[in-house]
Amino acid sequence: MTSTADTAPIWPAHVIHVNEDGWVLVNRGTSHGVAPGLRLIVVGAELRELRDLYAQPAEAAPVLRIRSVFELLEVIHAEGRCAVAIAARVPAERRPQIYHGPNGELLVWAPLPADFTWPHAELADGAETVEETDDTSPDAWPPDHQAEPNDSAQPTDAEDEVDAGDDNDARPAQEDERWEQALPLNGTNVGDLVLPALPVTPSESSPQLAVAADAAHAPASTIFDAGRSYDWLKPNT
Repeated sequence: MTSTADTAPIWPAHVIHVNEDGWVLVNRGTSHGVAPGLRLIVVGAELRELRDLYAQPAEAAPVLRIRSVFELLEVIHAEGRCAVAIAARVPAERRPQIYHGPNGELLVWAPLPADFTWPHAELADGAETVEETDDTSPDAWPPDHQAEPNDSAQPTDAEDEVDAGDDNDARPAQEDERWEQALPLNGTNVGDLVLPALPVTPSESSPQLAVAADAAHAPASTIFDAGRSYDWLKPNT
């Protein structure tokens, strides 16, 4: 007996993760026929039916059904049950590279712009510093301020630990910077529907269109071009 999972349609799939680098994870993989190079399209959930307002009552059915499109993706890596994809418009120099870690984890390196450095060169050289006003100093208190037992210009031990941690650990700031340098990705979110990007050729959309195109380039066929003799134009000899 065939299980429900076996008979469930493969498409549409869903975006199940959007990484800060700008790549996404789709819940279809090699077991579903997905391979690197496959193009996917992120679409809206709702269908729109377009109607001809000038049609006769008997022709009231929709003339076209469309769905909103948000991004064209390209698969760059596929696992058994999932695939990593990026926007197809990502330039070649910023296309991610895929590696495996020692514990089987996936490492996706999205190259940063050529001029990007961390920490920034001007900050590393100490060129830019920001002076902060010490509002805890008694000189900064308003005239009517009443001193409290915990009013002190000296930071507590806990504050010392926090400040030291902020100075020594710049990783969160670097993570924020990666968001600023993320690959282009147009409004794609977890839960969005994904379909294979199957181009529509002129012959598929309208068989008559291909015939009309051939006819447009065909030689003209008139009474003057269909084998009529022009010998009568020649002068008598």
